[in-house]
Amino acid sequence: MQTRHTLHAPSAHLPGALRLGADHGYAFDGDRVQLNADLLGDVAGNWALQLWACDAPLDAQPVRGTKVAEVAVGTEGRVSASAAAFPPAGHARHAMVLVLADGTDGRVADFANFPLPEQFAQPRLQGTAGFTLGDGQVRIAVDGIDNPRAADNLSGSLVVELWALPAPFADRGDTDGVQLAGVFLGSLSGQQGWQQLAFDLPLAARPAGTWHVALLLREWTAAGHVTRDFTDFPLPVSWAAEAAPVAEVEPAAPARPARKPAAKKAAPKAAPKAEAGKVSINTASEAELAAVKGLPKAVATAIVAGRPFKQVDDLLAVKGVGAKLLDKLKGSLAL
Repeated sequence: MQTRHTLHAPSAHLPGALRLGADHGYAFDGDRVQLNADLLGDVAGNWALQLWACDAPLDAQPVRGTKVAEVAVGTEGRVSASAAAFPPAGHARHAMVLVLADGTDGRVADFANFPLPEQFAQPRLQGTAGFTLGDGQVRIAVDGIDNPRAADNLSGSLVVELWALPAPFADRGDTDGVQLAGVFLGSLSGQQGWQQLAFDLPLAARPAGTWHVALLLREWTAAGHVTRDFTDFPLPVSWAAEAAPVAEVEPAAPARPARKPAAKKAAPKAAPKAEAGKVSINTASEAELAAVKGLPKAVATAIVAGRPFKQVDDLLAVKGVGAKLLDKLKGSLAL
C-alpha cells in the first residue's frame, strides 16, 4: 500500500449536533492510515471517524462499500489518530469517503467525499484462474501473482486458498464457509511476480449442499491473514449430504519458478507431509490448529506467525506453549 499525503474535501453536512470541520483528511503509511478531522459541535457520545472505500461518491445513507479504518472520537474538537487499514480486496478504483458516525448504531452525522479515487497497491492475481475437482483432489491454476508495490516493499507471507461459500465472496472480511484447499507461497518482492502457477492439492472437505467457490489471495500482516485479491467462479458446486471430510489442507509448490527474475526468485517449495491423523504445524490453517483439543486460539495464531518449524519441539519457543502443554499436544500435531 502506498504512502499518501493528506487530502482535503468539502463535507456534506447532514442535520445533527456534530459535523466535520473544513480541515479533514487521511494519509496511508503502509498497512496503517492516519485520520484527521476538525469537529464542530458537541462531541459528547460514542462517535467514530471512519474511512470508507466505495464504488461511487456518497450522496445519501446508508454507506455502501468497505470500511477501511475507524478511530474513536474523544472529548476534543480535533481527531488525529492512526489505525490499521483494511482496504478492499482486488485492484479496482474506489471513491474515498470520510464518515462521522455513531459508534453504537452506525448513524451518520456527516461525511466528506474526496475528489481523487484510490487504487490500492497490494499483491494481486493476474489473468485468469481456475480449478478442477477430482476424487479427493483439486487442481488450482493461476496465470500469475504479482506485487505492484515499490521494489523494496517485500510482501508478507502469501497463501492461495480455495473456499466454498454460501454466497459470492465480498470484497473483504472474514470468510463464512469451508476451506477446500490451500497452498503457502512465501513472500514476494515488490515489482516481481510468479507466472503460470499450478497446484495439485488434497481436497480438504466436500461439504454437503450447493456452494459458490472463490479463490482468495491472502497476505500475512500484523493483524493476521488479510485477503488481498480474489476470483469468484460463476458456476456453483454441489456435494451430496453423505459426503465426508477427506483430507487436511496441505501446501504444494508452484509448477514453475518466478519470472522476475527467474534466475534469482525460486518457486515456493512444498512442506513435509503431515503424519496421518495429525494436524501440521507448518501448513494447517489457524482455524484447524485452534480445533485441536487443548490448543488455545491465541496459541494457534502464534504458531502460524512463527512458521516454519523444523520439529514439533520447536513449539516451545512459541508464546503460550510450555513443556506440559506440548506433551499433551504432541499426539495431535506433526510437521
